[in-house]
Amino acid sequence: MRILACVAFLINIALPTSAQIKEETCEKLKNIGKFYENPESSSLQSAKLFLSYQHQIGYIDGADQRGKNFNDDFEEFRRFWMGISGKWGSYWKFKVVSQLSNDRHNYPASKGGAYRQWGHETFRAANITFDADKFWDFENIDAMEIGYGRRTGRMADEWQRSSTMINCLERSSFSNKLWLYDKEKGNPLAAWVKWKAGTNTFDAAVFSGTYDDYIGGWKDSKVYYGSWLGDFSEQSSYQLHEYWLSYYKQDGNLNQDQLAGGNDWALSLVNRIGDGSWAFHSTLAFGNNGDQANADREGDFGGLVLMPMYWLKEDKLKLVGRYLFQQSDQKEGLQLNSRYAPLADSRDSAIDLNNGRGDKHHAFYLGLNYYLCGENLKLITGIQHDELSSHGANQYRGWTLGSSFRIWF
Repeated sequence: MRILACVAFLINIALPTSAQIKEETCEKLKNIGKFYENPESSSLQSAKLFLSYQHQIGYIDGADQRGKNFNDDFEEFRRFWMGISGKWGSYWKFKVVSQLSNDRHNYPASKGGAYRQWGHETFRAANITFDADKFWDFENIDAMEIGYGRRTGRMADEWQRSSTMINCLERSSFSNKLWLYDKEKGNPLAAWVKWKAGTNTFDAAVFSGTYDDYIGGWKDSKVYYGSWLGDFSEQSSYQLHEYWLSYYKQDGNLNQDQLAGGNDWALSLVNRIGDGSWAFHSTLAFGNNGDQANADREGDFGGLVLMPMYWLKEDKLKLVGRYLFQQSDQKEGLQLNSRYAPLADSRDSAIDLNNGRGDKHHAFYLGLNYYLCGENLKLITGIQHDELSSHGANQYRGWTLGSSFRIWF
């Protein structure tokens, strides 16, 4: 009831406000961070502040592997990030984004000290890029950048969109499993080349498994990553028609810092189609868990995510669905890392979810997004049902309801 009351409160705030927000006001919000622009300068040509704030509430009701029923509710500063991006000279761009909150309100104090901590925690991005095509003017290439620094290693469709552009309340467990996260669940250091030729975009990168709160180094595992994005929208009967193929291979061992929980390799195929008020995104992927300290967590894995979307009111009200299926060879080859089930498990020692691990996972999600200023100011609400099993035995079954207010510029 507390969660439903909070959801109603957020909706009551948002809906009246939306009627007062005009197009020019939304444009001001999108551009509020721009504070410097001088295209003729030989040094700093532009600079823009970045801010992302997301406040989230959630409620979970489920049963653990012993059939024990439990429920819990949550309220958190989901994200509070600030940063700066800009252009230096004619060829260089830079971007730095700091995570300024570490909301431990959801965790027992014994596991993290203060419930909420403020101040710099880690960098979500810290990189520079060089406009190689503008400098060398390559033939048959429309754009090329060379980059170095911390960036995201994307694989699934849900990771193609940043947290500010996300369609669901949280990314699916399967998309997070494929993500090239470091040991502190952040974005790692990389060196890359990305280029576009016609309808094709390519991205080749080497990621470092070495964790550091700042830039870090290259003394641990290396991940070799490549992707191809083909945009066939102009030749298709659909307004949107894209394919995205991506792959990575990790070179490292258990004694080193590794990415993606130690995954040895992963291959992902994404398809996005859409026309008018509807769109359909899918991710099909396979991989191997690599060497793990526990042999039950090794072996191959695979999964599928299907996401249909429909505008009930154009640019204002969107209905979002999602189906997830994933499985693994070993009985603990998957982990349920959707946000609130693991948190409920950590709060109550009487709950036993086997650390959210199993070998088969189904999940259904249905959400409603209300856009006050497009992606820059919105309210996301959704409900999800999860079933996680291991060797046919139930590990977790339950419902999660949540709502999030999100603003960024």
